[in-house]
Amino acid sequence: MRSDSSNSSDQDGPTGPDSEPGGIPRPRAGRDPAFDPDSADEGAHRPLAALPEINFWDVLYGRRSIRKFSKEPVPREWIDQVLHAGFWAPSSCNYQMWDLVAVTDEAINRQLGELSTQMANAPVNVVVSYGRDFSEEAWANIQSASALIQNMSLAAHALGLGTFWITQTGGAEKLREVVGLPRDRIVVAVLAIGFPKATPKRGPKRRPFNHVAHFEHYAGRPIPSSVDPEDWAPDLLATYQRARVLNGLRHNKPRSWEQRALLHALDALLPHGKQSPDDGNERGRWLDVLPCTGIVTAKLATERKGYRFDVAERSLDVAQFCAERVHPKGQALAWPDATDSFPAPGQETYDVVSCFFRLEGLAAEERRSLVRDMARWVRPGGALLIGFVSATSFHGWTEALRARRGGPKGVEYVLSPDPGIGPFQPLAPRAVEALIQDVGFTVEAHHGEQPAPPEDEVTFRTRNMSSAGGRALRAAAHILRAQALLPSVRTKRARFRYLLARAR
Repeated sequence: MRSDSSNSSDQDGPTGPDSEPGGIPRPRAGRDPAFDPDSADEGAHRPLAALPEINFWDVLYGRRSIRKFSKEPVPREWIDQVLHAGFWAPSSCNYQMWDLVAVTDEAINRQLGELSTQMANAPVNVVVSYGRDFSEEAWANIQSASALIQNMSLAAHALGLGTFWITQTGGAEKLREVVGLPRDRIVVAVLAIGFPKATPKRGPKRRPFNHVAHFEHYAGRPIPSSVDPEDWAPDLLATYQRARVLNGLRHNKPRSWEQRALLHALDALLPHGKQSPDDGNERGRWLDVLPCTGIVTAKLATERKGYRFDVAERSLDVAQFCAERVHPKGQALAWPDATDSFPAPGQETYDVVSCFFRLEGLAAEERRSLVRDMARWVRPGGALLIGFVSATSFHGWTEALRARRGGPKGVEYVLSPDPGIGPFQPLAPRAVEALIQDVGFTVEAHHGEQPAPPEDEVTFRTRNMSSAGGRALRAAAHILRAQALLPSVRTKRARFRYLLARAR
């Protein structure tokens, strides 16, 4: 038995020449690849009489994941060609137990879009299914379907189309019913197809070749498949976060509920500094530590113009990425490993040193080390501001519900403040206060936000879940919001906790 697989991650590369739309070339007359018509069966039929003449490597490295499509309809013969290219992929034991449903009807696509917003963007959604009880060992059925999807993605790019590989379908069984697939077909994924409305100019950075490719025997250090910070070495966490931050648009978008919580905390704990000084005085200095994507840093700089912001990060390019999100541009500083070209923050330099929702991603010893260093960076009379997710809040309960009731699976989907990049464990408020006291600081003020998940977060979190999972989380959130009306719950069970501390 032979099983073949392909990687279903978002992969992007350089685009080809020519125009409309989105910079991806239209098919042009070319050679029909030679094949023996006498040996051809139905599978050998090629829907297009003349296929585009294009270099394989241009197609391979030029394919992009497209998230915005034109409304222009895709010609039926082009769809046929893409499907045809798909089932020339290898399959386990050559059983070819796949079935495809190409949806172009606007009404049906609206139904699909109600299941998952990812299926609401393209004029064509190809539902890919495989025989439910075939080739289950080693997930050979999924591997076979994945090879087919990769073939279709490459063929579509060669024709001048764009694709997006969708795995969050909002419930595979419901999707199967919408398109009329029989019970013995399992839905593996959906491939959205259309003319690109916008095409990324550059592909994302790749992991270093020698981190991925090994010969004769594995010789690497794998990124942990764990949400426990104790399982992550600091350098592996830096590598993972660098790749996620510098490659992912999805990880660089603010969430409204987190922005509201931050603004309320700032107003409660540090209400001054909203305006730039107009008396000729220098701005105060603020260091934001481990900002990762810089979303919070950018918001801080907007709301507290009386400060000049610097950032401290694990790697130089991430630090520079974050420092460029504030105005005026801040310094990119190093923690924990400094070099001549990537220096550490100066001791007793900053009026405010902040760290928001990053202590939860550190092992215990590294967490103590970071708090100790942050205390050194605060100038006499300055403030240490820490935000974290509380272990005494609803966070753990909703994470368990999400994981059990059809929410997205995987380390990268752990429910945490967005972007939740890397391992994450909520912290006990007393433990955080103990860390602060151990470095000679005293907690001067507390602030709590969101003892229950707000409605806009619940809507966002459940948008691609199965109907059962979404209903469960929405019901849980409704109960929590009712309980949060009690003053004792609001103060003790807040998910987002903020502490303002000063040196004794």
